[in-house]
Amino acid sequence: MRYYLRKLIGLVVTLVLVSLVTFFVFQILPGDPALIILGVDADEYQIEALNRSLGLDRPLSERYISWLKGIFSGDLGTSIRYNQSVSYLIGEGLKVTSLLSLYSMVFTIAIGLPIGLFLASHSKRKYSIPVSIISQLSLSIPSFCMGIFLISIFSVRLNLLPSVGYTPPSEGLFASFKSLLLPSLSVAIGSSAILIRYVKVSVLKESGKDYVRTARSKGMSKGRIMYVHVLKNSLIPVITILGLLTADILGGSIIVENIFSLPGIGRLITVSISSRDLPLIQALVLYLALIVVVCNFIVDLIYSLVDPRIRLR
Repeated sequence: MRYYLRKLIGLVVTLVLVSLVTFFVFQILPGDPALIILGVDADEYQIEALNRSLGLDRPLSERYISWLKGIFSGDLGTSIRYNQSVSYLIGEGLKVTSLLSLYSMVFTIAIGLPIGLFLASHSKRKYSIPVSIISQLSLSIPSFCMGIFLISIFSVRLNLLPSVGYTPPSEGLFASFKSLLLPSLSVAIGSSAILIRYVKVSVLKESGKDYVRTARSKGMSKGRIMYVHVLKNSLIPVITILGLLTADILGGSIIVENIFSLPGIGRLITVSISSRDLPLIQALVLYLALIVVVCNFIVDLIYSLVDPRIRLR
């Protein structure tokens, strides 16, 4: 129980520190939000009036406490670029990014786990060499290049899948899946190559240990040793990389979402930066930090379930 309590306290402290850094860093950046909203032709009185209405004339400590209260109440301010609630914009973007992330992770695990196990159990076979080369090649190709490659094949030449745009599930589950298939594969192919490497290395390392040799000497089948004993003990590094990949994908595949014109978190980040929308950028940075911290927290909890000895440390 103390293990979980320590992790929970660490999570809360980290989130508070992240909120502090996020808020104060954006307060010292050059540029006046009121001037960005009103334009360069605004006079001094207009700028002062807008600063008062935005609360920018108050002390930093008061503004931070007010912003912190807004986080807990769901009010993250108003976007300068869209003139809409920041919470609403992030919520709408998250609908797309979360679905993209779900498909990407399913494809990543479905591709990476079996191929990694195959390469580990057939590492000395000749036909494992081409598979290793293909996985390394997939790892070296950036996701945006993979996206363009997939568009040129499945959208331009074969005309099977849409190249851009997003269809929400409310307009049809199959149409929604088709609109996210190419983007999710663009992300998953590179991510699965990373997972393949970690699964292969972890399983090979575990396969050389004494308990595996003992199991073989007792006549236990190779498949039973692999899937009952070796795979379970190889999960710690695999869970670690899966947690990192999940945080990366949930954070918004910025370039991929822009290539496929998906209205997700990644595209929202690009627009907010280009328009210097400080309230939206500030909230998005906090969101990205929150995703990383929460994913790491969940990974720590899964560690303790896979290997109960971790709770005793």
